[in-house]
Amino acid sequence: MKKVVKLVSILLALMVFVVGCSADTEKKSEEKNTSKQDGSQYINLTMIKPTTINPILNNDKSVSYVLNLVYDSLFEFDENYNLQPKLVDSYNISSNNKSIDITLKDNIKWHNGQSLTASDVKYTYDLIKKNTDSSYYSLVSNISKISVNGSKNLTITFKDGYAFSLETLIFPIVSKDKLDGLKTDELKLAKNNLVGSGAYKIKKYEDRDYMILELNNDYYDLNKDNNKKEVYVKMVPDTESQTEMVLSLDSDISKVTLGSISKFTDNDNFVINKYQGRNYDYVLFNYDNKYLNNLDIRKAISFAVDRESIIKDAYSDRAKLSNFPLNSTSKYYDSDLKPLSYNTENAQNYLKKAVLSLDNTDNNTASRKSNDTNSADSTDNNKNDVNSTENTKSEDTNKVASDGNIKNNTEQTSNNSEDTTAKNNTSTDKTNKQEKRTFKDVTHSEVKEMLKDITFKIIVNKNNTERVKAANIISNNLEAIGIKTEIKDLTEDDMQKALKEKDYDLALIGCELPAVSDATYVLNKLGYSDKKLDKYITQLQNATSEEEIKSIYKTIQKYVKEKAIFISFGILNDYVVLNGRLKGELNSNDFDVYSGIDKIKMD
Repeated sequence: MKKVVKLVSILLALMVFVVGCSADTEKKSEEKNTSKQDGSQYINLTMIKPTTINPILNNDKSVSYVLNLVYDSLFEFDENYNLQPKLVDSYNISSNNKSIDITLKDNIKWHNGQSLTASDVKYTYDLIKKNTDSSYYSLVSNISKISVNGSKNLTITFKDGYAFSLETLIFPIVSKDKLDGLKTDELKLAKNNLVGSGAYKIKKYEDRDYMILELNNDYYDLNKDNNKKEVYVKMVPDTESQTEMVLSLDSDISKVTLGSISKFTDNDNFVINKYQGRNYDYVLFNYDNKYLNNLDIRKAISFAVDRESIIKDAYSDRAKLSNFPLNSTSKYYDSDLKPLSYNTENAQNYLKKAVLSLDNTDNNTASRKSNDTNSADSTDNNKNDVNSTENTKSEDTNKVASDGNIKNNTEQTSNNSEDTTAKNNTSTDKTNKQEKRTFKDVTHSEVKEMLKDITFKIIVNKNNTERVKAANIISNNLEAIGIKTEIKDLTEDDMQKALKEKDYDLALIGCELPAVSDATYVLNKLGYSDKKLDKYITQLQNATSEEEIKSIYKTIQKYVKEKAIFISFGILNDYVVLNGRLKGELNSNDFDVYSGIDKIKMD
């Protein structure tokens, strides 16, 4: 378990240009830009005025999107967030996941004509390690060394074996020849950062004003579909200016926020490309609440919540319904697994089932207390198997289908393991009598009696309109099955305080998923203590092949569903708006918005 914690601590840091899990939205500057660039000879872009165009030292996403055209990395994510080789020709991962042997492609040139070598990769790693405030620093935190084995071969050695180490090798590679020996201030100067290895090279740079990129005709990945248009990049003060310049047709392409996309809909001047980003929203349960610690209650809630309506009405269809914190097109996402979908009948049945399982839990607890027979092992089991009843009596007496629906099955079972002494006879008789009942025998009045003292507090950030709407839908859904709720709209600071102090029952939160495809970043934030889940997480992080990762992920996703550990809304869409004069689509993702721009045509 210590190794899991260590790996998780690494994972928590694996965020590129992110702010992490929170309940707020990004702030915008009030400055506006009024500059214009005319002329159809260019594809016009914008970026925030950079403090540097050194890709390792830059910390602004809009700048990194442009620099991705100039600099390549060892690997990159495609539009489905699946990893693909970029500068790498071949690679071999050791059996213990602690090293990777890499051979670079042999036809890669820097924009000055020199060859890109393994020494450039090692220099880039060393530069990142020296600059702890680099956005890529966390990605190399698990690397212990890089050994150069010739001009095109290198070995990357890791401190700890980790299944997703390959996915951390997405940092841009810079030229050792151009930068080696420079001081920090010199490394930031534009004149020292004009040579990359990407599809575009910097033709002209005017500090804090604009730069012009031209197609790199010596690019190793050039093909007949590449256009010959140069790219004019205007530097602007803030993201609002980027949006306004697209609206005024002074910029051809820009990423826009969820709140701004309505400005471009139903407007023939623009084409909107959407893609799944990394902002993920979900509902957190407070397991300190004995009712939410009960599997049947959680399943009742899960069946009661109309997630499709939440996506449609709260998120205005601007999010992709997802059952797990992975991109739904990822090779690791199990699209065949049926979720606990909206079904009020199932919700009501699980409430009836909860009457029995809660009663059994109370009886068993009373029996253990009266006989003072608790052992250290049994205490540990109850702590780590969140609801022991869900694995024994309640699951035996009410058979559940693979999709989570309760079957109308009256099969009776008995469990006399607690009938060990005459002293326990009274309690055991009562328990056995209870076991012979099924959820069909539970009356509506019994459900009402169970729910009479329950009022679930739902907390949500008042500044996040989508989540506030979602909270109201959840409240209405739960009220419809007899569960009372109260919604607390909180400021960001109060939200964080409530989460820390666990002053909630249900919390609507979100996070930006990490750079790697390791969903345990979210799972470890759920507060769900379970030895079996811990074991799966350990297996996942120690997996040594793609097939093994897929298999373990499938098991985890099924287990998360069966235990109704949390409620997943999904991943918010991101949007790139294109001027209508451009023809074609980009292959955008959150790391590379302009991917495919070299194949965009113009009228």
